Amino acid sequence: MTSTITDIDECTKRLEVAIPRAEVTKEVNRTYSRLAGQVKIKGFRQGKVPRRILEQYYGEEVQAEVVTRVISTSYRDLLEKKGMRPVGEANVTDIVNDDESADLTYKATVEVIPPFEMGEYKGIELEIGGRPVTGEMIEEQINRFLMQAASYEDVERAAREEDYVTFDIAGFDGDAPVPDTDRKNEALLLGGGRNEKELEEVLIGMKQGEEKDFEIDIPEEEPPNMAGKTLRFHVKVQSIKEAHPPALDDDFVRSLGGGLSTVDEFRKQVNKELEAHEESNVRQQGNTLLLTKLTEMHSFEVPASLINSEADDRIAEYERQASQENSNLEITTGQREQMRESILPQAEERVRQMILIERIRESEGLNAGPEEVDAHLAGLSVRYQMEPDQLRERMEATGSMESFVRNINYNKTVDWLYDQSKIEIKIEEVGEAEEDQVAPEDSYKSE
Repeated sequence: MTSTITDIDECTKRLEVAIPRAEVTKEVNRTYSRLAGQVKIKGFRQGKVPRRILEQYYGEEVQAEVVTRVISTSYRDLLEKKGMRPVGEANVTDIVNDDESADLTYKATVEVIPPFEMGEYKGIELEIGGRPVTGEMIEEQINRFLMQAASYEDVERAAREEDYVTFDIAGFDGDAPVPDTDRKNEALLLGGGRNEKELEEVLIGMKQGEEKDFEIDIPEEEPPNMAGKTLRFHVKVQSIKEAHPPALDDDFVRSLGGGLSTVDEFRKQVNKELEAHEESNVRQQGNTLLLTKLTEMHSFEVPASLINSEADDRIAEYERQASQENSNLEITTGQREQMRESILPQAEERVRQMILIERIRESEGLNAGPEEVDAHLAGLSVRYQMEPDQLRERMEATGSMESFVRNINYNKTVDWLYDQSKIEIKIEEVGEAEEDQVAPEDSYKSE
């Protein structure tokens, strides 16, 4: 096979390729051999159909299949030998496949991931912030359990934290109502940082029947019909209910189930769960920092099609979620382009990370085995309320199984890379009063 490769840019290549006729003929013969064992033609036993008969029935189909296959195989092999990885399918033109000529020739334009040197990715130094589990945190979590089990009674006083408030609310852009913001009998449990700060600050201190206006600056990442604006909201309190949580005693603990019998056992369980949560936060921070450092260590161009595809996926996911909240939401072409501009840097960073993690996965041979895939599939099937085999069948039918396994391998490689890193966890200091309450177990040590 002879070829020339011309750079259009760092990630786009122009190829001119000639494949010897003997290689094409060999592939044609292989295809007819496979076909002879598969097809049934009246008057001939399966596997005994003469080649000339097969050519009569399937000649054009075989020729088209072979040409497509040898071209795809040839340009991929050619680029990979040069250290370049093709992205998607090439735009193939000028195919010449004359039986009398010595070669099958074609031209192609294709995007590639250009070659680059992988730096040392093991032992990346990470400094991560962590929090100790304090007695205050344990008490806050226990209080949440108590409030979930609380009963509520109407009161005539002003609303305060831990009250359950129902209210009507409507949003305005100037004097114009904002669609889908006019809601009746909304309900909030005040306090604990659960709610929109501006709304909660207004509701606390209001009485039943009282009305107020307040303003909220809408973040840029919110739906385009509101993003970046300062909107006025009108709120009217309908009712205020005071919480009456149960006593924290052994009877309450037993009512929760889970095999716990005493308040002391409950506190230890809450402590254990909070430690696990903090450890998870530490690892999540570490993974984010790890990927950032990994991309900073490697400089290479990224194919535009991959960046655009990632941006398209993010926009589509945003539109899907936004339409669930507001079925009448319409995003204009201009708004979509603004979203794309803001998303493109994040999309490029994500693509760069995926390329690097895939290179590391291949280099280290990190592949999820059947048991790992089955375990992830079982977990996903619970969420979708389906049997694992049914979910697998659906994913294979829709073509999503491949991306599912690819995502498992991505996370497996990131976890492996994190475990190879040199990690220092900086535990934030607590006040003297809290120090006595810090759980004795040290959950933040790193080898």
